[in-house]
Amino acid sequence: MNILLFCSNPVNGGTAKVFFELSNFFDENKKDDDVVFSAVNIHNSVEIYRKVPNVDRIDVLSKEELFDSVSNKNIVGRMFKKVYSDVVYSPTKERNITTMCEYILSNKIEAVFIHNGGYVGDDLCNQMLEAAWRCSKQVRCRAYIFHNDFEKNLLKKLRFYLYDKFVEKRATELITVSEYTRNRIRKESFIKKEISVIYNGLSKENTLSESEKQAIIELEPSKRHVLMIGNFQENKGQLYFIEAISNIVKHKKNVDFTLIGNVYDNEYYNECMNKIKINGIERYIQIYQGINNAAEYMNLFDVVVVPSIYDESFGLISVEAMSHGVPVVAFACGGIPEVQVNGETGYIVRVGDSAALGEKILQLLSDANICEEMSHNGVNRYEKMFSVNAMGKMYFDVLKKYR
Repeated sequence: MNILLFCSNPVNGGTAKVFFELSNFFDENKKDDDVVFSAVNIHNSVEIYRKVPNVDRIDVLSKEELFDSVSNKNIVGRMFKKVYSDVVYSPTKERNITTMCEYILSNKIEAVFIHNGGYVGDDLCNQMLEAAWRCSKQVRCRAYIFHNDFEKNLLKKLRFYLYDKFVEKRATELITVSEYTRNRIRKESFIKKEISVIYNGLSKENTLSESEKQAIIELEPSKRHVLMIGNFQENKGQLYFIEAISNIVKHKKNVDFTLIGNVYDNEYYNECMNKIKINGIERYIQIYQGINNAAEYMNLFDVVVVPSIYDESFGLISVEAMSHGVPVVAFACGGIPEVQVNGETGYIVRVGDSAALGEKILQLLSDANICEEMSHNGVNRYEKMFSVNAMGKMYFDVLKKYR
């Protein structure tokens, strides 16, 4: 069987990483008569796509490449800009779909796995689904993977009625990454087709030596170390983490805190910097940007913190921490409680409760026995539920139905 995995997500985050992991798994575990193709859009600059074995770059253009994002604060202006861009982009969109059809037919693709970063998410993913559907005599398996969803009231739900029916008609398999996301799609969409849950799986990267890591992330051996990984965006919750740090250093001075993340929202980043300065905690905090393999540094730390406040469909950082045997303190956001087991692999506290976040971090820093037990529990849970092998086998089970 000729199998295509496609992703167009423009952010160096979880969706791109899972696409990379699954591409490797399919390539390494394929049957003798299988041929695996992995593809992204031609101008996509996400670094991890370069590591995908024999990745193809299909000559298609996203709307974002032709137009600025819809950022007008005036609602009428936003609506006008969206309608205008939709009309102007329409010929390009049709050319994209034609190009995708040609790729599918020339490579005799029989199964397609499309990784959509966020419900309506990446429009090139929707175009690939349309192309696969137009080639449905050849493409028997058309699997669409929702890596995220967003909250919708009744009006927003109605707004996406046509999209829901588009996906439902064209995909033969709908998959998402957590029960939380599946339940939200069921509740807030018109999709009636069965949605499967396949948890994301990650390999434990080891491309850097310990000395190489320590040369980049400078940590004092005499101190305890706490890590947060997340790009600077409101939903990632850095402000709550900073508030927790302010509380922790009142009780424990020999701790430093590291934040790894790029700036995607300058206004939010500046707000975080101002909060650090106002609280007088600059000397306790290090911030690193431009680190694409951040998870590799986790073993240098005593605790990993995940203070996301919304739009956390799965909890990839939590899985990465468990794979390295590091306890996690997280907000009970989205799919994170499905990944972490409160009191076993770390602690989960109410979303937005920075005081409780700080208390649980302090508890872990003060009790080496609890940390060791949670480390052991986390590694076991990772191997059983969130390894690439566990994820890949479930995707292969989907393929079995179409062989």
